[in-house]
Amino acid sequence: MKSTISILGLIALVLSFTACSSFPSKPQMTYYHGPNVPEGYITLLRASADEIQFEIRIEFAPKQMYHLILDGNDPVAEGWFSTLRAGGQSYSATMRPSKGRIFAIGKTYRLCIGIQNPQAVQLTTSNYECKVDYTFVMREKTL
Repeated sequence: MKSTISILGLIALVLSFTACSSFPSKPQMTYYHGPNVPEGYITLLRASADEIQFEIRIEFAPKQMYHLILDGNDPVAEGWFSTLRAGGQSYSATMRPSKGRIFAIGKTYRLCIGIQNPQAVQLTTSNYECKVDYTFVMREKTL
């Protein structure tokens, strides 16, 4: 009886380790298109292979929102940005690609603005809602 309980306990332990190790640390997310932004609400101020700066003229209730630059469903750059519009009509978001990545000239990207970090969302679903969606073609631009 004691050996049966030990064997069952060992099997349960092995199964729990297997279940934990099979969960991908970064599962593939689906970034659902939010409302497309009308022309003029988002402007590309500056763009190069290693940095893109947006001027965003949208008023959000949250003081910070999560910004992603997506290549299809693949985040190239991401991070939290303040949406406070101190004394002006817009806020600025300067984004740099993740380590080892670059922004490719001529490539179509999406700026997705959401209310959560995708890593927090992936604990319950693989779907991420973009509250604002802006599609653009990367063109080198300096101020």
